[in-house]
Amino acid sequence: MAGGGAWSELEAYWPAEQLLRDNDRLIPKIERCYRDAHPNDKQPSVGEVDSWRESVYEVATALVDVGLGKVWMFVEYRAHPGMDGIDVVLAGIHPKGGFSFAAIELKQWNEVQRPTLSASRKRLCSQCKDLAAVMLCDQCALELVFAPGYGEHKKHPAVQVQGNLIALKRHHSMFDDRYVHLVGIAYLHNLKDQESQWVSRVVPCRGIPTFTARQPADLRRFLKDNFSSAAGDEAAQALLQRRRSSTLLTSEVGAIVNGHTRFSLVENQLEAVNSVMQSVRETSSAGLKKVYVVSGRAGTGKSLVALTLLGQALKEGYDSRFVSGGVASRENFKRGVKGKGKAFTTLNQVADKLAPNELDLLLCDEAHRLTERPQTGSFSMRPGESSVSVIVTRAKVPVFFIDGDQRLFAEEIWSEADLVDAIQDLRAEVVPIRLDRALRSVGSSTYDTWVQRLLLGTPLPWNADDDQDPEPFELYYTDSAARMEKFLQSKMDAGLSARMTAGMCWEWTDDTGTVPDVAPEKGWARPWNAGDNHPTPGVPKRRFWATDSGGFGQIGCVHTAQGLEYEWGGVIMGSDLTWDGDSWVLDRKHVRSKASRVRSDDELAERIRNAYGVLMTRSIRGTVLYSVDPATRLLFADLGVPKI
Repeated sequence: MAGGGAWSELEAYWPAEQLLRDNDRLIPKIERCYRDAHPNDKQPSVGEVDSWRESVYEVATALVDVGLGKVWMFVEYRAHPGMDGIDVVLAGIHPKGGFSFAAIELKQWNEVQRPTLSASRKRLCSQCKDLAAVMLCDQCALELVFAPGYGEHKKHPAVQVQGNLIALKRHHSMFDDRYVHLVGIAYLHNLKDQESQWVSRVVPCRGIPTFTARQPADLRRFLKDNFSSAAGDEAAQALLQRRRSSTLLTSEVGAIVNGHTRFSLVENQLEAVNSVMQSVRETSSAGLKKVYVVSGRAGTGKSLVALTLLGQALKEGYDSRFVSGGVASRENFKRGVKGKGKAFTTLNQVADKLAPNELDLLLCDEAHRLTERPQTGSFSMRPGESSVSVIVTRAKVPVFFIDGDQRLFAEEIWSEADLVDAIQDLRAEVVPIRLDRALRSVGSSTYDTWVQRLLLGTPLPWNADDDQDPEPFELYYTDSAARMEKFLQSKMDAGLSARMTAGMCWEWTDDTGTVPDVAPEKGWARPWNAGDNHPTPGVPKRRFWATDSGGFGQIGCVHTAQGLEYEWGGVIMGSDLTWDGDSWVLDRKHVRSKASRVRSDDELAERIRNAYGVLMTRSIRGTVLYSVDPATRLLFADLGVPKI
């Protein structure tokens, strides 16, 4: 049963042939699903039940009539608790191959009239509501109808369909794939009135047809054009599994490792888990040892795959460990998994306490942050074998997760190519798997591409206001760090998580989290995040800055943010990297971190861009950018980024 103030998923779905055959038996089930999904256990209205009994039946009949009885029908489908239910979503296979889906808006109207000023002016725009108006504007005339049964104007059904398609794309990762077909229609199955047929000839949304009771052949032709007779089981399963999650990974670590997560693996993520687990289960295999290298940009789900593998392997009784090149992410993950903390360990412990091939599975997250050899402190490394050798030799199945674009400092030497070479030098077989879709940033591949192109120096316009396909991720810039803080504080006040980060171009004079070292503008300064051994009450330790309450009061650095995430992020860019109108310019004297030990200016510029790329890709809902440099802020404005 649902609780709180939001809908849960209404799980009412069957093949069309079953809905048609067992209609009387299934309607009570839909009613029960409705009550269970409603936050207040509300009963459906008589009109809603009539729609399921009649309208859904009509769609099922049309499908079966043309041999599409194995297409699945989802009734009152919601991809997200905040969206309105879609009357019917069809799931099947397209005649040309690939998954095919259709969102259908059903109306039981038996009469519909053209919109007019003489009828109710409710829903009209402000211009048309004006008593001095003598005719409807083009938008109201196109997008509204007058429904006599309600005595008021309503949205044209095709406009409602368009909203449903937008909601599906916003809340469902399925439709990021250009090979997945998604269409929408409105179906007025009771509308036989000759005078009302005009509604199907008006097309307020290109590509979204409206069918009436007088167009049975057109409706059936549309269905056959978009669905084949093949069973839609896999499409239905994908629709159930690939709802986009806006949940923070750190809040779900325990559920992921214990196999009860709301996150769903997609595409290459699933391939990675299946392939690695197959190798773990093989007690003997011919050939060289297989070493998996899972690569992908920030937000593609590398840590999700690693945690899923850890949980699956532990569940099946395999001796498994998780190490990471990032202390903060490893310690946050360890804290979130009660009873299995010993599975999270350090590279030094692996090197000292484990014999060759003692582990069944060893997962190394954030391999791009590994130094040449395991470290004994912040600035020194152990003698002896390399970090890669430790991982490869101690487990029967070693797995590295890497993003070369996140290397920051001179001692972080492992690019993907260098990692592969080192593994092959150890006489092992490399099995590469690439995760190529951004899932953080609400699954926004647009934002991921935008950040990548921005930092490469070939920026793209930020086109977020496409009414046909709006961008789910929110991006803003500001000319004031104080305004950024106020905006993000409003997100915190609304119950969301938010953090501010900065490039490492201000001195770090103190580790208590109280000295305002970060001063990007006159009259505004804030402290860096604290160290791990400070005594300041209410200030989180460095490794927990991104996840503990109190972290918003300090500015996070790339050390504390990398590998973690929050809902809203602010990024302060300093004078170390500025835009000169054509390209990024590095100013070495403003680099106040150990990255300054990188000798080559070109390589240092790349590492600084990498650092800002990490900071810009920590948030899952929205980011605010601020630069101390006016020319850089002008770049954001010229690219169409909204200003706050």
